[in-house]
Amino acid sequence: MKTRMRVAVAILAGAGIIAAGSGRAALASPGTPATTHATASTQAGPAKAPKYVVLDCSFKPVVEPSTFVITCADAGTGVQDLHWTSWTPKLASGYGTFWENDCTPDCADGHFRYYPSLEVLWGSATVQGHPADRRYTELTVIFTGKTRPPVYVLENGKLVATYPLTQTFDAI
Repeated sequence: MKTRMRVAVAILAGAGIIAAGSGRAALASPGTPATTHATASTQAGPAKAPKYVVLDCSFKPVVEPSTFVITCADAGTGVQDLHWTSWTPKLASGYGTFWENDCTPDCADGHFRYYPSLEVLWGSATVQGHPADRRYTELTVIFTGKTRPPVYVLENGKLVATYPLTQTFDAI
């Protein structure tokens, strides 16, 4: 029992709750190092953890948006009906629907196509005007359906459609 009491007294003395070496639960006298230390640590407080966000087309920070426009100039590409399963400092992940304007016959008269997908936000940068916050910088879309949107590449001078399983975009 005495050993437990000595351990408890030592812990409390180290925390500045009782005067060191007294063995009794008395307050430490003002000006002792333990009191000064306790006061300084309570004034500083814990650092605020950064909030992780993605920027919308107005460059406003948003947490777990239900819709995210990838191409802000014409809103021709994006993800909607988002359900986030994870939103952590390393990455955010969820599922929803990728949309894309097929621009056929042209982008003004094109048709929107929709594809089920998984979304992963990753990468990190500071948020201008919000120094305590961090923003995701990349969005990877993983297509989960039988069809995927075409990506056109130039092969031997000809445009050829490919259908990748994933696409990565800048998250503004």
